[in-house]
Amino acid sequence: MTKLNVAFVGCGGMAAHYLAVYRDLDFVRVACAIDVNPDNAQRAATTLNAEAKTDYAAALADGIDAVIINTPNSLHAPQAIAAIEAGKHVLLQKPVAAKLEDAEAIARAAARSTRTVGLYMSYFDQPLMHDLHDMAGQGRLGGIVHCYARLMHRGGMMWSNEALQGKHTWRGSLEETGGGCFIQLAVHYVHIFEWVTGGRVVSAAGLTRNLHCPGLEGEDLACAVLQLDSGALITLDTAWCADGEELAIHGTAGRIQYRNNRWLSVASNYGAFEGRAVRYTGSLIEAPQPGATFGGPFGEEQTIEVFPPAFGDATNPLNQHRLFLEAAREGKPAPVSIESGVHDMRVVSAVYEAARTGRTVEVA
Repeated sequence: MTKLNVAFVGCGGMAAHYLAVYRDLDFVRVACAIDVNPDNAQRAATTLNAEAKTDYAAALADGIDAVIINTPNSLHAPQAIAAIEAGKHVLLQKPVAAKLEDAEAIARAAARSTRTVGLYMSYFDQPLMHDLHDMAGQGRLGGIVHCYARLMHRGGMMWSNEALQGKHTWRGSLEETGGGCFIQLAVHYVHIFEWVTGGRVVSAAGLTRNLHCPGLEGEDLACAVLQLDSGALITLDTAWCADGEELAIHGTAGRIQYRNNRWLSVASNYGAFEGRAVRYTGSLIEAPQPGATFGGPFGEEQTIEVFPPAFGDATNPLNQHRLFLEAAREGKPAPVSIESGVHDMRVVSAVYEAARTGRTVEVA
């Protein structure tokens, strides 16, 4: 079997959680694990049976087929463009870049390439997200009215303390990150909600604050309201100074709520649904007040436990690293395109402009 030779770039942080995919796929050989921190590089190299490197030039060497980039946002443009122009397949961690113009430059380079170039969006690993896409697409929620997501963790407080103690953290730098919690967290749900609903964000309003992370230059709290081209609204709340996660989709005939990566509640007027993760019996109950204006039967709410798969599970057929590597091997397009990630960046930029100006901003 001819193996895909991979350079794995950026070995700390979240990247450490999905090293196992590259170790366990039999058609992949990691030639080098690259990180400016020698200890990070060596730990990854040991896991992957690869060489540890600290110089990005190793990723561009002859014999490397694919480059996996997990570095700080500000490095994405120079590293991704160099790899694309060297004829490599490239998988880039979200967001595409720290700045919209850099993201657009990566997209132009990707458009010129005949190789597989894509964006890693971890939420597509989850069978549940694909069930939500199917339920919405089949009209089981009726017309989509509102989507809500809260994605919060307290990591910013830790990074802030480190910065105040003189330890550099790239997430604390506007130049390196491009913002704060919103650019890092909200892109997940901008992308998911557009994909699930089939809509496109056309305008944005928002507020940002730094309340508890004085060591960070960007915001630790952000709230945005986005309008889809259908007229439906999306509300996104992100924070680096509180915790909790929630997703909710409300339609004219049903609703879905998923809390803290565990509890899923579903109600739909359109009968049973059995998907990859969702098991809904579709029981109907009568309106509690006969004669009320809304009247008629409606779907009973049911709650079940749904846990996301592990990031490093190479046996998960939806694992985005696996799917990218399979696409690269077969010369097919990436599961998530760079251009779609550029649109996410345009939404993020619009929210930041809205927060600065106090106006609703159109998304190009």
